[in-house]
Amino acid sequence: MSTMHCSLLSLGCVFGFATVREQTSLSALHALRIAQRRLRPEVRAKLLSISSARTDESLVPEAWRFVFHDAATSGHCRIVTVAAKTSSEHPDTVEAFSSFKAENVAALHPIAQNKLLINSDKALELARGTLKLKGLKAVEYRLTQQKSSQEALWTLHFFAENGDDGARCQMGAKTGTVQVLNAD
Repeated sequence: MSTMHCSLLSLGCVFGFATVREQTSLSALHALRIAQRRLRPEVRAKLLSISSARTDESLVPEAWRFVFHDAATSGHCRIVTVAAKTSSEHPDTVEAFSSFKAENVAALHPIAQNKLLINSDKALELARGTLKLKGLKAVEYRLTQQKSSQEALWTLHFFAENGDDGARCQMGAKTGTVQVLNAD
């Protein structure tokens, strides 16, 4: 079942907003703590994925999308979005730019959150140190753990200003080990 399907079937598309103090840079793990406030305790530990996108020079997201396994919902997952800007409207940047809309939730394993040592800002720093990012104006962030994987992996997919594919890399969320998937 895709997360797009889950988000349509889920009874809980919940929006959280960061405080003014948190707006300067909203990292994924900081946003995760905000998202978890919206969930029942038994759902908080069942994180399946984190994703976001950013289309400006900084490449630092302002909103994060979290998918949690929740057997109590018809789609078996709960989508929580945390935005850095305190407004009553949900920013559409995550959904509009995502190539991961058809993710297979059944293939994902709940992420051991206590083993997440590499945050989104560190993942971007590692990618910048490994890849040539000149001319790349957009990025998709994604954190998942496949059932066959030993650790959760950040996948950063960069795009050129015209939308063409750019570099793509993965790094371990525990070890920080970087693997270049393509470096066009």
